[in-house]
Amino acid sequence: MMNAANTLARSAPRKTTATPRSMRLVTDSIGTDLERFSADNTHIVKQIRLLAINALIEAARAGESGKGFAVVANEVQRLAQAAADITNLFQENVLGRVGLGRSMAEALVTEMEGVRLTDLAQTLVQFIVRNLFERTADVRWWATDPALWKALEEPGQDSAAFAAERLGTINRFYTVYLDLVMTDTTGRVVGSANPRFQRALRDRNLAAEPWFRAARLCGSGDDYIVDEVRRSNLHEERDVLVYATGIRAGGRSDGAMVGTLGVYFDWQAQGHAIVEKEANLPPTVAQRTEVMLLDGNARIIACSNPARLYQTYGLQIPDGATRGSYYDAQGAIVAFARTLGYEDYDGLGWYGVIVQRPESDDVLRAALGLK
Repeated sequence: MMNAANTLARSAPRKTTATPRSMRLVTDSIGTDLERFSADNTHIVKQIRLLAINALIEAARAGESGKGFAVVANEVQRLAQAAADITNLFQENVLGRVGLGRSMAEALVTEMEGVRLTDLAQTLVQFIVRNLFERTADVRWWATDPALWKALEEPGQDSAAFAAERLGTINRFYTVYLDLVMTDTTGRVVGSANPRFQRALRDRNLAAEPWFRAARLCGSGDDYIVDEVRRSNLHEERDVLVYATGIRAGGRSDGAMVGTLGVYFDWQAQGHAIVEKEANLPPTVAQRTEVMLLDGNARIIACSNPARLYQTYGLQIPDGATRGSYYDAQGAIVAFARTLGYEDYDGLGWYGVIVQRPESDDVLRAALGLK
């Protein structure tokens, strides 16, 4: 036989996180209970009135002997009217405020869920943009290394080997890079950093590579270019983001261009870390959430669901809005935030996007012990 303590333990609500949605359900539950109590009270008042009327009728039939009972019946009727007045006042004031509270709770769900996720989307895109700002400095600095421009000004096996050694040293200490590749002005690879890919890259011509063509147009050593996130057929189809600039005679900013330097940021590792680790969502929340980074063309360049990589995402952005949220056709909340850039790096118009399916009201009610 189950004792009372066990019964209470089974019916007690499970611990749940306080969220705008759970608070709305609690408010709604309180309102429903009050409405039911008010309806029950109104029904009882009606029954008391009917009973008082019947008592007056019976008192009148009893004649002189029923006068004392008629006094009691009149008092019961007066109390019934007072109860009715209280019920009406309760419905007008308390239930009216409960209705206002419900509408406010609903508005808070929309606002607070959106604000919370929008802030997270902004944090994630700013985190990667600040990281990439440093890459713009790296490529311009390393292009001035004497080993690089001397290998291009004074071509030879020894100078090329020394340049490759210098690139390899840089790569060992900067693990965010997959490779560093140096070419001459025709696009021929003179040296590269990662031993894993050096054999395949040696003397290869990269003149058709988008980053090389763009780097050749840099006007000075202060300029750089950023390619779009893409898979590199030079690096086993890994996802990369290339930053590139010209290598100039004597390492001078205004020197004649003698070659190019492309640094291959390991986007496959770094982009995945942003959407998986930096979001830091609890497992139960992560199951109903997609975290994405979009480039300036609305391509998905990182996603907690890798199957969506490189698809175009139809973000619904109101005119002029750089951040915000809305509910999509499936009822999921979509929060977005455009990068603010960092220092002189404009962030390439990237967006952080979070798509989250709300918790089921039925599941929340069960967790809160609500009917």
